[in-house]
Amino acid sequence: MRIASVAIALLFAICLAVLSACGGGEGDLTPTPTLIPMTLYESSEHGFSIEYPEGWAERPRGLGAYFSIEFRDPEGRLTVEVSVEYRTEEIALADAVSETKTYMEAMPQFELISEGDVTIGEDTPGYELMGKGDLEFGRVEKFRYVMLVRDKQVFWVGVRGEPAVFDQQEELVGAVMDSFRVLSTYTYVAPTPGPAGTYTSAEHGFSISYPAGWMEAPTSRPEEIMSLASVEGLPGVSARVQPVEEGTTLADYGPQLSQQMGQIWGDYELVSEGEITLDDGTPAYEIVFSGTMEGYALKCKYVIVIQGTQAFFIMGFSMPDRFEQDEAALDEVIYSFHLE
Repeated sequence: MRIASVAIALLFAICLAVLSACGGGEGDLTPTPTLIPMTLYESSEHGFSIEYPEGWAERPRGLGAYFSIEFRDPEGRLTVEVSVEYRTEEIALADAVSETKTYMEAMPQFELISEGDVTIGEDTPGYELMGKGDLEFGRVEKFRYVMLVRDKQVFWVGVRGEPAVFDQQEELVGAVMDSFRVLSTYTYVAPTPGPAGTYTSAEHGFSISYPAGWMEAPTSRPEEIMSLASVEGLPGVSARVQPVEEGTTLADYGPQLSQQMGQIWGDYELVSEGEITLDDGTPAYEIVFSGTMEGYALKCKYVIVIQGTQAFFIMGFSMPDRFEQDEAALDEVIYSFHLE
């Protein structure tokens, strides 16, 4: 979940796919008992623990100054989430809440149901927000989030899901929220911006450069060769390679791929497309679009380069409301792509 200044990679990509609810089969909204087997998740690195129902999928995300982990019901209708953002300066809880509310008030179909001071875990003070809205996943969900602040850490602990299911699972939601604990110590050391660098793939025969403040990041999908991102987590650039038929041209391949994007991305909206030239003179095809992938709303610049029977795909991405300010940095990385 992206709240206020928090970047979701990819992603937290970005993303992060990312989602919801508990219960039986289709249409079965029978409340789940709270005395069900629970699994303890504990992070000594980030300093918290939480319990979630056994059998739910665990999905960590994180890059740089942001970490998030989700636990999903197998039915995909309820999601537990803990997110941690590391600030460069200490922040008051009231200021973090103000940032979050500003973000939430701009979300589609937002409705604030309740808010106020609470304690969570072992009497840790926090601020709870309960409401409905599209949390950038392309659908309206009901949510209950508690914000907490420790030194330079800002926590979001919550549950979201289909409104009807969320209401039916009120006891389970409460049990999960009550299980959250802030541990007495944590070992996380926030990364510092590094110097500019170049990523080179001898296997695939290309290189790509990135500016100071960016770093090589874990890839999020098996087909990705590399992933780069700013230390904040967004913007980011990834690359992959796949075979194409001999004689395939950008003029034919690019427009076809642009049309196919609508079948892969939800809420697909084409902004622009056309042939371009990279910094070293390499011809390429560029597609700029917005859409949702696995629930995450992103705006992307997709560049295709073809050499023989290989097609290289370089994708730059950011949140839609940040894309314009991030575009220059994305172009610097994408246009540096060079075939060795």
